Amino acid sequence: MPIDFDELEALIRHDPRGRGVASYRRDGKWLQSGSLGAAARHLAERASTVGIVTGFCVADLPVPVAETDGPPGALYLARALEALGSELVFITDRYARPLLEIGCRLWRLNARLLEAPVDRAQAGPWIEQFLASPIAARLTHLIAIERVGPSHTLESLSAQPRGAAPPLDRFAAEVPVEARDRCHNMRGVVIDSHTAPLDRLFEAFRSGEHRVTTVAIGDGGNEIGMGSLAWEQLRAALSDAHAGRIICRIAADFLILAGVSNWGAYALACAVAALRGRSDLIADWCGLRQRALIESLVSEGGAVDGATRCQAATVDGLPLDDYLAMLESIREVCTGRSPRKL
Repeated sequence: MPIDFDELEALIRHDPRGRGVASYRRDGKWLQSGSLGAAARHLAERASTVGIVTGFCVADLPVPVAETDGPPGALYLARALEALGSELVFITDRYARPLLEIGCRLWRLNARLLEAPVDRAQAGPWIEQFLASPIAARLTHLIAIERVGPSHTLESLSAQPRGAAPPLDRFAAEVPVEARDRCHNMRGVVIDSHTAPLDRLFEAFRSGEHRVTTVAIGDGGNEIGMGSLAWEQLRAALSDAHAGRIICRIAADFLILAGVSNWGAYALACAVAALRGRSDLIADWCGLRQRALIESLVSEGGAVDGATRCQAATVDGLPLDDYLAMLESIREVCTGRSPRKL
């Protein structure tokens, strides 16, 4: 049964926190409309070895830790792709690694887990070594899920395709020099010292001799993949006064926008399984299992809600019941049933 990707995309565009990126329309259309279906078809047809980059550090805590948006979706997607025969490798840094280890153990995933150094001096050689490794040579896809990337510079702004001149004066007025080419959280705080520069992998694979298809999922504007959109488009979607400085400059072949990044990963996973004729897998990946996973990531891994910064089994400030209702609706669309109203 064919998937109604318009219905599926409409679901994940629900924007409960009003961030604006997923729900913003221009000329009656969502930003990056159609990317979910295109990415799902590409993965269903060609995924062989897949790298998944995730983990967003909540740095402004006494003990910095990773948030609950990102790793649950990454694990859900990895579970789908592994069941469909793909080789999986998680690439993260020390803040999210414990969460991915917990998830791999709970779900008995065979995915390899690689940890990149947060220290920039050490990260450069690590990235070069990875790019020269056999597993990098086998990669067909590299996917970022709720992973922060560096903000724009005048050079990156000028290089973006657009139908008019780049808004250099507005950018210069809104984004001070010290805020350019930096990773920011949604509050506008620079978190470079808590973030391994894994965005360099996306730049390398998009421009190097070994071409890897890149997919990115985000919800706030500061994540890897947002460079696929012109800076001024995202600036129009975001209402915060500091929004201009957080927008990520790293592009991807497919950018999936969702109200919560995990929802985008759930939709992509279920869609790939359905396209491969494995709706039976979707039936097993229910909200109860995702609830148990998130509760374990919090209780065992110390994960926090990125919006509230509290160590609680919530995602982006949403109670689990409300948050997981979306997963059930996604599963219903991908198996041909009518989704419930949110």
